[in-house]
Amino acid sequence: MSERRVTLVELDDVLAMQLRGAAPASLTHAAGFPRAQDLEAVAAWERGAMGFLIVDPDGSVVGTCGTHRRPSSAGAIELGWGLVEAARGEGVGSEAVALLLDAVRTRYPSARVVVRTEWEHVDGALRAVSPSSEAILVRLGFAPGPAPAKRGHRGWTLSALPN
Repeated sequence: MSERRVTLVELDDVLAMQLRGAAPASLTHAAGFPRAQDLEAVAAWERGAMGFLIVDPDGSVVGTCGTHRRPSSAGAIELGWGLVEAARGEGVGSEAVALLLDAVRTRYPSARVVVRTEWEHVDGALRAVSPSSEAILVRLGFAPGPAPAKRGHRGWTLSALPN
């Protein structure tokens, strides 16, 4: 990727208050933002996780990304991200997760990075709820765990952070 289309803005107390509606927003929000999942990301940040707003080239906040918590005692850190519908399918998620990995590498250089994707019955078959999220993980070098045999989660691990 030669030119970034998105930027990450790290959450702080002021942004958290704005997302909760306790203060006027200082950034433009895309239609549908914040979603319930974005407010969950703020709550995780308040518990010590990393948290970022995903901002598109027009300066609109289109989603959030971050970690679910600090690294576990086993040295693993779990990532998560989400976008409003209008921002999907344009490479925004790939860029945001790549930037998030850069931030994780800086803050937790020895952490093992993991992600869980949701699987459920879609059109009568068991498959990933978000195939595009799994495609992002493949492009970024994550190795998939086995597909679940029933509704649940599939684990993904990044064995070495990309350079």
